[in-house]
Amino acid sequence: MYKIGLTGGICSGKTLVLKILEELNCYTQRADEIAKKIIFSDNDDIKKKILNVFGEEVFSSENNIIKEKFSKLLFLDNEKRNFINNIIHPLVVEERKKIIKDLEETSVYKFFVYESALLVESKSYEEFDKIVVVYSSQEEQLKRLMLRDNISDEEAIIKIKAQFPLSEKLKIANYTIDTTGSIESTQKKTLETFHFLEKELLT
Repeated sequence: MYKIGLTGGICSGKTLVLKILEELNCYTQRADEIAKKIIFSDNDDIKKKILNVFGEEVFSSENNIIKEKFSKLLFLDNEKRNFINNIIHPLVVEERKKIIKDLEETSVYKFFVYESALLVESKSYEEFDKIVVVYSSQEEQLKRLMLRDNISDEEAIIKIKAQFPLSEKLKIANYTIDTTGSIESTQKKTLETFHFLEKELLT
């Protein structure tokens, strides 16, 4: 089973590309899904660390993390975001490796596709056979983000600028998928990339 890393900026079209690859019988996994399960679990040690950095304001009276408040502070504060990444990332990596190990024992899938916005920053890309970078035009990315989060263009620009530069991600790409335009166009480009992967790795 080959391990494919999928990355790109916020609202670049990663989710759509991942869905298409899933329909092509790839096993797909999002790093965010693993991270959220860990962060919002009942792990008292993680809750304590979050309390020390974020304070009581992100906790409910039942001692549960309030997702909306936590997520907002996480995005606005670079130091808090780095702190969380340093705590959670090793646990996410551990879970990802467990998933891969379990899949390899079944021999059902030829490709494991792992979507993570932090693939380059965390240097996790080095653990994958191939890297696919998804991107769109800046205008399209901005429009999608404003619509998705119901925010102004100024707020959207701040969110985009808070991320690792696309130019750095493109440097390590084996394949790129431009999602600017229609869903049909993205489907076609994703299918082409999938066929290239099959040709390169399976023949």
